[in-house]
Amino acid sequence: MDRSIALILTPSEAPFGDPRCLRSSPPPLTLGVLQAYLRSRGCAVRSTDLNTRLAGVLDPSDPQRWLPLYDEERVLHHLLDGGPTGLEDVLDQLLGQCRVEGSDVVGISTGTSMSFFEIHLALLLGRRIQNETGLPVVFGGCNLDYLWQFRAAFRRLWDAMLSAFQYLFVGPGERSFADLVSGSDRHPDAAFYQGLPGAVYSRNGELVRNPDGAPTLIRPDFAGLDLSHYTLCTQERQPIADSIETNLVHYYQWPVTRALAVSDDNRRKLRESDRRETLFVPHIFHHQCPYRCAFCVQSGSNGHSPVGRDPESVVDDLEALMAEHGTRYLRFFNNAINSSVPFLRTFCDLVTTRGLECYWSDCARFDTLTEDLVDRLYRAGCRKLVFGLDSASERILNLIDKRLNVDQARRVLRWCHDRGIWAEVEVIVGLPHEHEEDFQATYAFVADHLERGHLTGFHLNRYFVVPTSLLGQRPEHYGIRIHQSPDGYAATLRQGSAVLSTLVNPHRAPQRIHAYQYRLWTYSEVAGRTAEQIARETEDKYQRMAALAAPARIPRDHSVLSNAAARV
Repeated sequence: MDRSIALILTPSEAPFGDPRCLRSSPPPLTLGVLQAYLRSRGCAVRSTDLNTRLAGVLDPSDPQRWLPLYDEERVLHHLLDGGPTGLEDVLDQLLGQCRVEGSDVVGISTGTSMSFFEIHLALLLGRRIQNETGLPVVFGGCNLDYLWQFRAAFRRLWDAMLSAFQYLFVGPGERSFADLVSGSDRHPDAAFYQGLPGAVYSRNGELVRNPDGAPTLIRPDFAGLDLSHYTLCTQERQPIADSIETNLVHYYQWPVTRALAVSDDNRRKLRESDRRETLFVPHIFHHQCPYRCAFCVQSGSNGHSPVGRDPESVVDDLEALMAEHGTRYLRFFNNAINSSVPFLRTFCDLVTTRGLECYWSDCARFDTLTEDLVDRLYRAGCRKLVFGLDSASERILNLIDKRLNVDQARRVLRWCHDRGIWAEVEVIVGLPHEHEEDFQATYAFVADHLERGHLTGFHLNRYFVVPTSLLGQRPEHYGIRIHQSPDGYAATLRQGSAVLSTLVNPHRAPQRIHAYQYRLWTYSEVAGRTAEQIARETEDKYQRMAALAAPARIPRDHSVLSNAAARV
């Protein structure tokens, strides 16, 4: 193809909350996958991860300089007519960090955090690049999918984007991006672009999104990116087996905030010969879920069949990634490692027979795991699994079609604990028709397994309606009514501005920022609670459940070894 492409990952506001935040995250997987695929198609690719450049370039202490990002009219006016942004100096400094000279095409990721700091900044950067260089700019990223799902609330923004830019892709976009770049040799017209999977465009005044393309699931290529911002400081002193077990406790068992503190301590206290800056390399080799839980974004009619790589090529990938980055430690981002039991058996056997010394985490489901599979997982290096429990109420599980047996969940957690695999669960409070007794069933399940040591933690979520879920598409079937916010765009921007002001407050301790979202859709129950009642009860449940995540559960001794050390 012989085309030169510049890729830019727009920064998030997270570094303002805690400059160390990148160390709690793996390198940007989507950028690594896109870069790898474009290079496999013969493109020369230069990428810029602006998250790693933000803190060093800009002084974030004054929130006023960033507030124009949350000014709806100013941003829309700039996209449509080129009006002033109020961020000209910021855009100049960021653009100076991006390697776009000599490129044929520029690709910009709008980010992943449902954050208008990311979205608006990406659009303003794209407009500046397009105006100054005349290069075509291609947009993608998870945030575009968020904008699409709630496109009624963000219709003005979509109109402005489609007026300012020609190419916007939603969903897995690496194949479409490569095809577009290849087609640009022939000066493609609008019809060519509008035939590509995931393309978004306007037709007769209506927004159109083509069906998503299939993901490549290619091995990520991070070459050319500065990965030093994503490392954690691990112990490497003798005996090395003890150091490995300590690292596993710190970086797989313990919560991320505690892990960051340990990493800082290692840098300060350990001799240079006894420590190492280590990359925890991400990979994904399964996409989509075979189940249709009613609350899930993948459950609606737009869902796609699961796709995955064969186990031999996945293990080849792991060997290559471990050798390239000199690491034993990996983090997988699959929907569920056990979505295919034949795959899982072969994968585990290959890792074991090849003698790979790797350790990893992933998500899993309870239903297809057996004691034998848990043993295979452990021997293949699995040290942490996150399960989608969501609720321990049989009534709620049936309502959302979770297809989960609570007794099976208990057995799997016991097997994981006995074998040495740490387990966490996802919990959702505020699901439709969740009564107090339903909440108590979930609360008791989590509390009991924390007490037993069968859980090392849990991830707590407030339910909100997603338009592409079954609950969003068929609310009457579930006995609920949907209420759409009349000023969703403006309200989301107000919330984002408030979050940023809190993050840059010099009088507060460093903190992590989580994905945040104004509730663009709320719901009431046809024969039950109002939306206001549901919101109050959900917040009460959230606070009660959150109290179970007591810091006292985390060991204070950084040198502690796990019980699993005796079972290696």
